[in-house]
Amino acid sequence: MKTLLRPIVLAMLSLGALATPCQAQQEPQKTILVSLSNASEPFMTMLRAEAENEASRLNVLVIFEDGKGDSAQQANDLENAISKKPSVDGIVVAPNDVYALVPAIDLALEKGVPIITVDRRIYGASKPVPHVGIDNVTGGRVLAQWVVHNFPNGARILHLTGQPGSSTGIERAEGVRDELREAGAKYQIVADVPANWSRSEAQTATERQLAFLKQPPEVVIADNDDMAMGALQGIHLGGADGSGVKVVGFDALPFALAKLREGALSATVDQQGGQQIRLALQRLVDKLRTGKDMESAKVDPILVTADKLN
Repeated sequence: MKTLLRPIVLAMLSLGALATPCQAQQEPQKTILVSLSNASEPFMTMLRAEAENEASRLNVLVIFEDGKGDSAQQANDLENAISKKPSVDGIVVAPNDVYALVPAIDLALEKGVPIITVDRRIYGASKPVPHVGIDNVTGGRVLAQWVVHNFPNGARILHLTGQPGSSTGIERAEGVRDELREAGAKYQIVADVPANWSRSEAQTATERQLAFLKQPPEVVIADNDDMAMGALQGIHLGGADGSGVKVVGFDALPFALAKLREGALSATVDQQGGQQIRLALQRLVDKLRTGKDMESAKVDPILVTADKLN
């Protein structure tokens, strides 16, 4: 009996010895909350798809929450993720508002849950929060520079701005206004209208301004691509097709690039959103796995015109 058992016991011990190092190398899968300001916005939809792909590559579990453009909703989502047992291991957030999420952000910092913002910033948290995104003031200037370059004798401009309270909305509008002001009085913003990143609101705003203004603008600067699409539709419905109104947008999303190729849209700014969310996830996962401090990262805005497309 001893003779028969010995090989079996030795084999079992051998298997155990082989399994132990492998098990030791494995670690529990990290769970990360990605909180989007409003998942129905095309740019946020793109961020989600890129985040899913990067999470799979990094072998982490990602939970998505949709703030639905409501700061109270987004704050509640963050607080729930931090307070539940077990809590999420880390958070990537595109804040709906620069200030409204500060209490929830501070709770994460107090609980030691690593957090990083993407696309949009937080102002006034108890500690600096690392951020991955573009310099949106520069991005706004890039849009205005297109106008200055293409209208050397001046232009009347309808400016469609984003969501009030979002850092991207505040900063892009600042860049547009500063650049045009520095270019001189011949560049006149004839209307500065918030359209909340919304295609339908931009369409309505454009139609109304075309009906109200004695002269149509030469250019519509829309601070995102969805509003640019709304502006194009508003120009069409407002009967200004033959007036030569140029429209520029921001985000370089696929539907905007298609309009660029058609010649309907004149320019857009690529803020490389996919790179933003991937960098944010990479830095957060590195923090969770190695303890390395997260650092902010700046992504360059790039002007895209039809001649730059393949």
